[in-house]
Amino acid sequence: MIKLQSFLAVAALAGSAIAFATDAAQFANGNMHFDVNEMDANHDGMISKDEYMHYGETMWARMTQGGKETISVDEAGKDFANGNMKFSAKAMDADHDGTITKDEFMKYDEAMWDKMKKDKNGMMTVADAGKNFSRGNMHSGN
Repeated sequence: MIKLQSFLAVAALAGSAIAFATDAAQFANGNMHFDVNEMDANHDGMISKDEYMHYGETMWARMTQGGKETISVDEAGKDFANGNMKFSAKAMDADHDGTITKDEFMKYDEAMWDKMKKDKNGMMTVADAGKNFSRGNMHSGN
């Protein structure tokens, strides 16, 4: 019984460490984590365009820590690289001023969505979303 309690205590501590590592406040500090399960808001195994765009809003808020109007191309590029995401910060900067606005970020997101293969209902599976957006470091539980 004592071994079981010790194991559960260690597991709880490990779980809290994992939760800290994915804290939204760490996002813009190079600790970006892309989570397709979080994108699937209704947990039906499919990603709709609305869910995708809402997740884009969430990602923007995390990247900018909820307050900045822009983020530098370099900073965004580092976030995407550290998160192993297939996003191009340079391509997002539509006016080539060295910064990305929320509007530029969301337009890039929408353009990516429009290019991806979806089912007849205009949705994609969580697994396909992971393949489309991540370079291999997604936190999807797959």
